[in-house]
Amino acid sequence: MNNMVQFSFALSGRMRAFIELRDALACLETAYVSQNGSAWLHAACDLRSSLVGEHGRKQVIPEVIGLLQDVESFIKGLSEGVPHYQSRIQKACAQIQKHINALTPGIPEVARILSSDALLTAYLNAQKKHDWLGHKLCLQQSIKAIWKHPDARTLPLHHALVPLCDAVNTLDSMLNDFVSWKKELAIAGSGHITPDRKISYGLLVIALPEEAVANGIIPDISGNRLAVRVRFQQWLPGEPPKDYKEDQPYSMMLVPIGA
Repeated sequence: MNNMVQFSFALSGRMRAFIELRDALACLETAYVSQNGSAWLHAACDLRSSLVGEHGRKQVIPEVIGLLQDVESFIKGLSEGVPHYQSRIQKACAQIQKHINALTPGIPEVARILSSDALLTAYLNAQKKHDWLGHKLCLQQSIKAIWKHPDARTLPLHHALVPLCDAVNTLDSMLNDFVSWKKELAIAGSGHITPDRKISYGLLVIALPEEAVANGIIPDISGNRLAVRVRFQQWLPGEPPKDYKEDQPYSMMLVPIGA
């Protein structure tokens, strides 16, 4: 959707794991392009949590493979009675199977780099402990010098991540391909979504105009798979969040995958 900002809300643990992975990869890529050493280290450690299964997260590779299989089953179901879409669906299924085959053995080189790289290990340790001797300060002061040769530091991980990035990008685009948007209006900034109880949904996507988000309007979601409350807040610089009391139009999409 042009000129719209999308917000993804997981309705299942599997979808939550995927969103965390997708966003960690996006942050890592942004930090790589801008060559921001501190941001890259933070994103790499966040990615490690998803891949290893730390801090209450599930190991994400099996979750991604499961979602790919869910999408494949879903689009095969759509093909019944629509023979003119058969070639497109067969092509999509072949692409999904290619990603599954690439990820099934895991991504051992990524795991090796994230678990053995000395700088990443030091950064992780600096976040975990009381550092009376100032190792955290030493680390921050050294990053600028270490980043004088950023490609040697970052490219091995980014190259090893290519199969995972390709799978995540394909999955992210496919999740929106087969579900239509529905226009809604939050009266006085508040509204409700009641999903069909006969369908298991894994993902809720809310879309807002860029102008509204630029003015600090952000959706706050609560509830469960049976009833979802949408409440809009306004986040202004230097102020606590406050309820937005104006009528707010938005678009929503419920994705029946990954439940």
